[in-house]
Amino acid sequence: MIISVVALVVSVVVGGGAALQAAVNATLARRVGNLEATFVSVTVTWLFVVALLAVGLRSGKLVEVTAAPLYLLIGGFLGAAILITAIIVVPRLGVGTTIAALVVGQLLGALLLDHFGAFGLRHIPISPLRVAGVVLLLLGMRLVLR
Repeated sequence: MIISVVALVVSVVVGGGAALQAAVNATLARRVGNLEATFVSVTVTWLFVVALLAVGLRSGKLVEVTAAPLYLLIGGFLGAAILITAIIVVPRLGVGTTIAALVVGQLLGALLLDHFGAFGLRHIPISPLRVAGVVLLLLGMRLVLR
């Protein structure tokens, strides 16, 4: 139970960081360009992860990636797509609306992935309460849009 609460709190805090990331990257893009700001963000991310690996923070075997199916590498592409989208959209819609729209998309995708137990993850069926949560989130996005 305590681990779940900590995981939830950490997720909320990191979610707040995503809003900050969108704002900072959009501001950087005004100076250097959209793809260039994405490149800088991805490079800093890469350097941070390399530093963590270098100090011994490992939880698996990186060499095993060569045996992974290619479709499991789509995460990097999707991460770049999120960065580029936020950089381009934040100046037009604002941070709040952009993040709200991204979260709505994430939740809709998550419900489908959970429902089908995609990628061997736990199966959590779509239920009326989960659909109500999406509806409330859509309403919240609409309110933030105003």
